[in-house]
Amino acid sequence: MDVENIQSKRDLILSTARDILIKQGYAKTTLDDIASALGMKKSSLYYYYQSKDALLEDVIRNEKEKYISLITEALSKEDNIVNKIINYEIVKSDYVKSVFKLHDTSVNVFIELKHKIFKTATEIYESEISLLSKVLNDSIKKKEIKKCDTKKIANILITLSEAFRHKAIFHSHFTIDKQIDFIKTNDDIIFAIKLIFDSLLIK
Repeated sequence: MDVENIQSKRDLILSTARDILIKQGYAKTTLDDIASALGMKKSSLYYYYQSKDALLEDVIRNEKEKYISLITEALSKEDNIVNKIINYEIVKSDYVKSVFKLHDTSVNVFIELKHKIFKTATEIYESEISLLSKVLNDSIKKKEIKKCDTKKIANILITLSEAFRHKAIFHSHFTIDKQIDFIKTNDDIIFAIKLIFDSLLIK
């Protein structure tokens, strides 16, 4: 099997494993489940991954790279700082929504996976702080916003959006249809962003 075919097969394994992990959670997912979904024998799966932990590490790394790429692109679009941040938040929300909507993920599974990827989540947070700080510093140079502690502003933006999103996810657990109100959450986040930048924009 050549290198290209091996990589293609590995990508398929990662994609399938991601879907099953998101739907069933880490504890309930086995290599047998993943091999079965792929139409492979478990022994064939061992050619690529010796354990569920090794496979999870690659799934996490792959998702991290995908997510960072998405938000980096989101922050490179739009003409002014407020629209850049709003676009970035919408992309983040769409990513979370795709996890819940496409895979019928339960809140318990979501929390379990977040605990499992705590180290990576910390790395993602640091990457987001760096990306947002750069965008804010560029905005200061363009005289769009006043001089400020860009890292602190970046932290506030991330904390607020995470708080709104977690609140919506938590509340959905107690509703009959278990649906997360992403529209209201996005509206709340955008409102908060505009409030923050109302005091930062140079008018």
